[in-house]
Amino acid sequence: MKKRMIALTMAVLFGLSATACGGGSSAESDTSSTESTDTAEATEAADATEAADSGDAAAESGTVANSDKPLVWFNRQPSNSSTGELDMAALSFNDDTYYVGFDANQGAELQGTMVKDYIEANIDSIDRNGDGVIGYVLAIGDIGHNDSIARTRGVRKALGTGVEKDGSINSEPIGTNTDGSATAVQDGTLEIDGQTYTVRELASQEMKNSAGATWDAATAGNAIGTWSSSFGDQIDVVVSNNDGMGMSMFNAWSKDNNVPTFGYDANNDAVAAIAEGYGGT
Repeated sequence: MKKRMIALTMAVLFGLSATACGGGSSAESDTSSTESTDTAEATEAADATEAADSGDAAAESGTVANSDKPLVWFNRQPSNSSTGELDMAALSFNDDTYYVGFDANQGAELQGTMVKDYIEANIDSIDRNGDGVIGYVLAIGDIGHNDSIARTRGVRKALGTGVEKDGSINSEPIGTNTDGSATAVQDGTLEIDGQTYTVRELASQEMKNSAGATWDAATAGNAIGTWSSSFGDQIDVVVSNNDGMGMSMFNAWSKDNNVPTFGYDANNDAVAAIAEGYGGT
């Protein structure tokens, strides 16, 4: 069965943003991503994906109502909620099946590269406590969402902190890892100007609130408050799967402590922060 996918041009569909206290060059960000961050849209997409996971989307066309109608997957690629692997049965449901969105893996790789490049360019000032360990914390949006999985993997791959699991980089949150003992990640290394630096994921958490909503900005703000009160002097970089959570952490702690904060989406408030002088790369 013929499959057709539409991946909109990266420059049109999404932007990456980096909010780094202390000024610098402006970030390249074109438009906001269509990523779902509200519970209603995420729930609708999750329901559709779960149906695909269970095999419903791959049912024989003769047994499915409206099986000859065009099917458009928008914003979220149908995928396995554990591995992030695309559900090709859902994407090739009939001859008129489309996906409108962007390549989750490509955007994730760009975010990871941006974080790595920033560290290398600012190595003289980024190690806040001078311990030779570049520590970062990571806000994970939704452990079952393919965009969130890809972005977590992208950062870990770029920084060398990823650990392979079932053929892909493990995207699980680790809780707290200030001593480097977590098994879902490993310490990475960066060689900069003849010196070797350790890169460590100090903490990561799925930002889900008590009502079950994921990608939750308020939860991210609370998380950075907890992390900073426990090991704030070790946090050199803050990374988020999206701008909503990233800006919550930026406003709650990073901005006042001159800690670079990387988000994803180019939301209006993130772009405004960059324009005000909290520029990334």
